[in-house]
Amino acid sequence: MRFLRRMFVISVGLAAAIFLACGGSSSTSANGTGAMNVHLVDGPIAGYQEINLHIQTVQILGDGGWVTLGTPDRTVNLLDLVGGVSETLAMGATLPAGHYGQMRLVLGSGNTLRLADGSLQPLTVPSGMQSGVKLVVSFDVAAGTTKDVWIDFDAAHSIQVVQAGASGQYLLRPTIRAFDRLATGSIHGTFTDAATAQPLVGARVYAEGFDGTGAAFIARSTVTDSMGAYTLDLLPVGATFHVVSQPVVGATPVAYAAKASDGFALSATLPVFTYSAAFTAAPAAGGVGGNLTPIATASQSDRVQLLQTLTTSAGDRPFIVQSTMATVGVAAETYAFPTIPVGTYTVQALRSTLNADGSVSTSQSAAQPATVTLGVTAAVNLGL
Repeated sequence: MRFLRRMFVISVGLAAAIFLACGGSSSTSANGTGAMNVHLVDGPIAGYQEINLHIQTVQILGDGGWVTLGTPDRTVNLLDLVGGVSETLAMGATLPAGHYGQMRLVLGSGNTLRLADGSLQPLTVPSGMQSGVKLVVSFDVAAGTTKDVWIDFDAAHSIQVVQAGASGQYLLRPTIRAFDRLATGSIHGTFTDAATAQPLVGARVYAEGFDGTGAAFIARSTVTDSMGAYTLDLLPVGATFHVVSQPVVGATPVAYAAKASDGFALSATLPVFTYSAAFTAAPAAGGVGGNLTPIATASQSDRVQLLQTLTTSAGDRPFIVQSTMATVGVAAETYAFPTIPVGTYTVQALRSTLNADGSVSTSQSAAQPATVTLGVTAAVNLGL
């Protein structure tokens, strides 16, 4: 009998400057103290009933070493922390005024996953993470003020299946983001079917920006609720984001033509925007799939992105319309986008590698063209 080993990988959805790393610096001052509150949030994901992490402490790196902000010492189900729900990890923690560049969560034992079939599986923290799940931040704490910090686990792009004999093991390889809530904004709206005006339920929605090379990246993702409504929050102000979706909804999946909004420039004075859209069901659909080489090792995770050129008022640009984690088999690593509208796309893989020092390095494949035709899965292989 073949068993599955799943590698649980929390992957970043923001620009490269916010990647997980052990590095980071701080510059605190003896001239007064401030305070910090720390909250934990997550995004929705299908296929899992629970993702339970035992969080012992939350710490921040000061000039004299790690400072403990809170000791929650409790197990938190990340999938409870969606739709505006949060878990407070520290409240009113006092620390020297100054600049801080690194935080970490120290995890204990008893981390588990509850699968779709209801079975509970152990979630193992690799030895490289025993000192804590580290994340790079950039926070200034002023004397006499309180900084509200929100830590985001992006579970939506986090599950990679690895077939490895009878090990039956689940590994945690997290990359997380943290934000000053006062320095973030949001975009919300409603998606409907253009023909029926009925809400599109369970449609994946991305907030996307463009990096210095002009490549799209996913900053935040969510799914529409029973009314077709969504909220993309914790988006850093001072940046521009597009709302992108290619809805695939229903028990018998129906694909809709993708859309991208114009760019919303979030600022401290204008941090909230609304974008609603009506989508047209695709008259025909096919798929894209293929292999990735070389196969990811136990310290690596691979995500594959499907891109399509979409039109906005600023012109035509390639946006990410779907994203999935690859599956590592005994002899091959594969990916699949089974239901997408007929059309022309490009496909690209992103690989994250956990290094011995606890840092994460990234690489990407060349973007490959893919032409989707009715009822056919186009084969596109990717090299990393």
